[in-house]
Amino acid sequence: ADADESSITSAAAKSSTKPKKRNGSSSSSANKSHKKKKSSSTPNSSTPEPGKRTPAVKGLTIPFRAIKRTMKIDKNIATVQNEAAIVATYAVELFVKKLAKESYRHAKKRGRNTIRY
Repeated sequence: ADADESSITSAAAKSSTKPKKRNGSSSSSANKSHKKKKSSSTPNSSTPEPGKRTPAVKGLTIPFRAIKRTMKIDKNIATVQNEAAIVATYAVELFVKKLAKESYRHAKKRGRNTIRY
């Protein structure tokens, strides 16, 4: 009786699978493109979190392309080299960091928790 039950369950499992496509060349290429990558338990530092943008240059928080776009607003500037935009982005980050530290120090000195401008 046990042998009959196992053959019935294996036959049911086989019949519940989807039928294979007859055109083997298109199905094999389609199957290769839809494979999912295995996710590791520790996220890669270069892989961004969903919904979070990462800068194009490592070490910068502000995306240099945004600074480059801002630099191109000036009609007198025809092109902006990537290196110039990266240096300007680094300078902007230093300025914002200094401004934030000074503002924090000033607010704490006056006994405030909110920084306003």
